[in-house]
Amino acid sequence: MTHLPPFLHSLPSILPALIVFGVLIIVHEFGHFIACRFSKVRVEKFSIGFGPELLHWQSGETRFSISLFPLGGFVSPAGEEASKVGPEGPKPGDFLAAPVLSRIFIVVSGVAMNYVLAFMVFWAVFMIGRPMPGTGVGGFVKGYPAEASLLKVNDKILKVDDKVVTNWKDILDRFDAAPGAMIKLNVQRPHANAQPELLIVQIKPKVEDVRDLFGKTVRMKRVGITPDPLSFVVERYGALPALAKAWELEVFHTVLTHKALFYLMTGQISPKNLMGPLGIIQISGQAAKAGIAALLQLLAILSVSLAVINLFPLPALDGGHLVFLLIELVTRKRISPVWQERITTGGFFLLMALMVFVLYNDVVNLSILDKLKNLFHFTKT
Repeated sequence: MTHLPPFLHSLPSILPALIVFGVLIIVHEFGHFIACRFSKVRVEKFSIGFGPELLHWQSGETRFSISLFPLGGFVSPAGEEASKVGPEGPKPGDFLAAPVLSRIFIVVSGVAMNYVLAFMVFWAVFMIGRPMPGTGVGGFVKGYPAEASLLKVNDKILKVDDKVVTNWKDILDRFDAAPGAMIKLNVQRPHANAQPELLIVQIKPKVEDVRDLFGKTVRMKRVGITPDPLSFVVERYGALPALAKAWELEVFHTVLTHKALFYLMTGQISPKNLMGPLGIIQISGQAAKAGIAALLQLLAILSVSLAVINLFPLPALDGGHLVFLLIELVTRKRISPVWQERITTGGFFLLMALMVFVLYNDVVNLSILDKLKNLFHFTKT
């Protein structure tokens, strides 16, 4: 049998990640770009990626480019920096010459476009239909109550405490919300040559402390059943109901991202939980294998996260620029552009330090060094 070097196994993950990164960057920067056009501010450069240019073309007054490192991008309006404005001051078409409300519009438009993208993609996912684990029982976890119960593999759970369940998430939610010491399950048991049997199973859940999405300890009720990998349902809605579900999911992920940032800043979760581009490459590959709906949903979730993080009031992010502009709007006095540039430069170096840190996290969490050692061993054999 022919064995491929380890790095070749990563290629199916890289292409979906490049598509996800590319769409997120293009949509965000296009928001800034179109806002500049509406505000009659000239755009000197629209870049996808950073570093040396791989490809570029000129369209009117704007240079469009694709650069080597596709982990971001930028739109460069004319006259954005004080150092590039002559002694005569900003002239018409310069960013610094635009009214403060126009500059606020330009700064927030990237984030707004990410929210629009997420909403439209969530809407599409709910209309296409997203596969979810069904309510079939696939197995039991050793040492938990379900193992000794009347449940059997291939049973289908119809109700939990007399409430209908249609997917595995419904079951987990019902378990967690169960008010009593016992949980009642309405179960359908298939038989090869007979009608399915309907029965009721009572289980006393095991209450234990587990780690949630943020690494925080929470108490959960667990019975120890696993979903049937061959049992799945498609969650699909018509156009109008899908709009409501898309809005609900966008709000949910916005709140979730804000919670994560709050827990991170207050030390309630470890910075080691941060995921960088290498981690996103891995989950993009996993989502692509799960199907187009899963990949689209990941794109929408990342778009919401990008919007929230970009509005964070840190210099060099859109939120940092927005703080300067809001101060100017309230005080009617512009903060020195020179000081803005100095603060923004400092914020940029902080962001680079954070990028190095999350890359280190990825290297540790994904065992990149071990994989590189395996690759070196492969090339020597």
